[in-house]
Amino acid sequence: MNRPVKPLRRRRPRGSLTREQVIQAALQLADAEGLEALTMPNLARALECGVMTIYSYIDNKEDLLDAVALRGLADLRLPRALPSESAEVMLAWGRALRETLLGHPSLPVIFLSQPVIGPGIFHGIEAMLGPLKRAGMQPNEGLQAIYAVLIYTTGFVAWEFPRTRRQPESIYADTWRREFASLRPEDFPLTGTIRDKLPNVASAEQFELGLTALVAGLAARGDSQHQAL
Repeated sequence: MNRPVKPLRRRRPRGSLTREQVIQAALQLADAEGLEALTMPNLARALECGVMTIYSYIDNKEDLLDAVALRGLADLRLPRALPSESAEVMLAWGRALRETLLGHPSLPVIFLSQPVIGPGIFHGIEAMLGPLKRAGMQPNEGLQAIYAVLIYTTGFVAWEFPRTRRQPESIYADTWRREFASLRPEDFPLTGTIRDKLPNVASAEQFELGLTALVAGLAARGDSQHQAL
């Protein structure tokens, strides 16, 4: 009895890959299917190469994730003409970062699981310190402000994504309503008055509320330090 012939798997020509192509394919795979899908066999299939070929371009999984995060951040676009006030600069930074992280949902997971440090990070810090310095914020204050906004935004997107991005907002809202309906209303007289607002805790409105409050505090801190001088 003849056994069915297994079709040959297509492989790309030797030497036809670059590190940039490997990183781009890894980013696309992680964004489309989740970071857990970013395995070396899956990446090799996407690139039509052998697993060991990938290790010609990366050192290990940590190196790959680091490079993926830096590649994703390269898509961040700040307004060409940044405002002259430090608070407005930080608001622009937070909003641009959120849009980038939403476009690359694998990034918040990477940032929360390992440190990411590379040339792109230094370029980003430098690009933000200039406008903040012109707005009156010294580099040390500026660095603290940049990372305060980055940490808040990364955490918010990690919170937001499974609630209102990976599923329709209506499903998240229905979950709140269904769970509240299973409780005794008299036990929650205050929460009951705002039950229709509960789904908004993972909304753009909630993000803006937190970002604006954070930035106002950072700006006020900078002003008080300047007055003390």
